[in-house]
Amino acid sequence: MLDALSTPILVTGLGLGLLHAFDADHVMAVSSLASGKQKTKTIARYASLWAVGHGSVLLMMGFIAILFGLTFPSIVSHWAELFVGVMLIGLGAMSLRSLYKERLHLKAHSHGDIHHAHFVQHSHVNATNSHDHRPLLVGIAHGAAGSAPALALLPAINQSSALSTILYLVIFSFGLLVSMSLFGILLGYSQKGLKKIHEKSFDLFRGIASLSTMGLGVYWIAG
Repeated sequence: MLDALSTPILVTGLGLGLLHAFDADHVMAVSSLASGKQKTKTIARYASLWAVGHGSVLLMMGFIAILFGLTFPSIVSHWAELFVGVMLIGLGAMSLRSLYKERLHLKAHSHGDIHHAHFVQHSHVNATNSHDHRPLLVGIAHGAAGSAPALALLPAINQSSALSTILYLVIFSFGLLVSMSLFGILLGYSQKGLKKIHEKSFDLFRGIASLSTMGLGVYWIAG
């Protein structure tokens, strides 16, 4: 049975999970991963995979703390934080490179004064997207580096009951999944709408997002 303290604790876990998804590094990473994707479903899938990766690491760390009374050494979190900074720079650079290659492709397919552009979609591209594990790996990295908000309350919760602790971690991860999935859906519709309104504005958005991701990575490492 859950004790009387469980309800506010679980509500707190859900709220922290919902908010934690919108940390700047999380949003920038998912935005760069989804840059240029044409389908809202694909972008939402990327965002959900990121949340699954983050949540899996969090649950693993929590169970280790509960069952064995162990915590990850601070040096692991330190190096994970540095890796996140490098990863953000890499994601931003990859997004810029993808945008540049697409612009070259469109230019190569221009025909005189005819202002018509199209993307060539190959079957292997869709297959690659369906098996793209980068969002999951990025989420795992973020989970190792940024799980402090979720784990900070574990000692106090564990004094209540182990069941409350487990439920707290599950609900925190669920809140994270819900928020990031919703963000992915909104990002997908926003990109689709912006692309329909004005192609160059869509490209500008992607370029700014990529440069911002790289800038955040540099700031992350310096900090």
